[in-house]
Amino acid sequence: MKTETLVIAFCVFFISSILTSHVVFAQEAVDAMNISLADAINMALKASEDLKLQDNEVLRKKSEQKEETSYLFPKIIGEAEWSNNFEYPDIAATAATKDYHINSGVTVSQAIFTFGRISNAVSAAKKAVEAGRFNREGTKQEVIYNTKKAYYNACLSKRALDIAEESYNNAFKNKQILEARSSKGRASKYDNIKISSDIASRKPTVNNARADFFSAMETLKVVIGVESNKTIKLVENFIEEYPEFDRQVLALALYNNQPVIKALAKTIEEKEALIKSKKAAILPEISSFATWNHKGDSNDYYVGSDNLDDYGVAGLKVSIPIWLGGISREKLYQAKIDREDAELKYKQGEEEYLLLLDRALNEYREYKKTLEANKEAIRLAEESFKYSQELFASGQVSVTDLNDAELQLTNAKIGKEITLFNLNSIAALIERLTLMGTNNE
Repeated sequence: MKTETLVIAFCVFFISSILTSHVVFAQEAVDAMNISLADAINMALKASEDLKLQDNEVLRKKSEQKEETSYLFPKIIGEAEWSNNFEYPDIAATAATKDYHINSGVTVSQAIFTFGRISNAVSAAKKAVEAGRFNREGTKQEVIYNTKKAYYNACLSKRALDIAEESYNNAFKNKQILEARSSKGRASKYDNIKISSDIASRKPTVNNARADFFSAMETLKVVIGVESNKTIKLVENFIEEYPEFDRQVLALALYNNQPVIKALAKTIEEKEALIKSKKAAILPEISSFATWNHKGDSNDYYVGSDNLDDYGVAGLKVSIPIWLGGISREKLYQAKIDREDAELKYKQGEEEYLLLLDRALNEYREYKKTLEANKEAIRLAEESFKYSQELFASGQVSVTDLNDAELQLTNAKIGKEITLFNLNSIAALIERLTLMGTNNE
């Protein structure tokens, strides 16, 4: 009686555990976030630290532009001074000197003509802002590309897990066929051991595929800024229709649209404006000034208003840098080197991006051919596997032959998914390089 009670209690516990796990799983499924590719991109852009850093860089460049622009406007400086002449010689030259002095006033100065030193510096700062915006756009495209790769990697991992589980189920179906043969006395002990071994060997593959899927999903969560304890569900898969690309059209789009190349071009313009500004620093500068002072002296520390008078001065000033130790010429030389470096980087960028585009196009075309071969391989492998199952049921092929046919089908399916991942990744790279959309997102 005691044994029966224990058995009943164990069964109740086992059934309740299963029901609880199903309820938890169902709750997680309800709470899961459905994430499309477009959703993932939008979330990644909001969560990207790199993009925020680029935003700050653009703001800094704008501030530098305002700083350079400030030199175009008048400078107004106010001063107030109180001093005590506590020691001075008793001579004729100091006969009118008193113990205390007070002076307050305002000085206004305005640059009139600087031969382009200020205006070209402002122009250079403006070009730097434009280059910063293009660099930000380049970072944005990089974030989009990395998000697509993470999303596609999660899709690949999910499909690999589905295929591994399907292979595991196929092994069980093969065992059922063998059991049907065994009931008729046409199965050997070796066949039973071999098919059980095939089932057991697929279990680690399923576990590894599941681990890869969880890892890919965690990576995607990090990219799109979702907490690790949240559950997400992918609602899109690989696209399977791939257009033909014209290399000339894409190369033209690369030169016209690629923000990094545009940023490098703007950097050249910035350096050219800086050279003009440094050249102007060697030339004279004309400015105007005006000063108003309210000052006076007294032998009392409190200099009263009766002792204060107004003084005013206004005029033009010409500053000529006759000799500064060569600093201006060295700054000009450095600016020319910076321009040369910018031109080299622009040329290098064009070459590198065009090489990336050509490589991507070549891989894209080859993967399209591979995809067609994958589809044909799957078709033939499916026919081979089904036929092998029929022959195995009648004892005309061995367990090894059946297992080989099933593995061939599994490998063909995985090969297709890898090709789809490569094609989608390459298409995303081409879009990143040319900013020509290949997907409707």
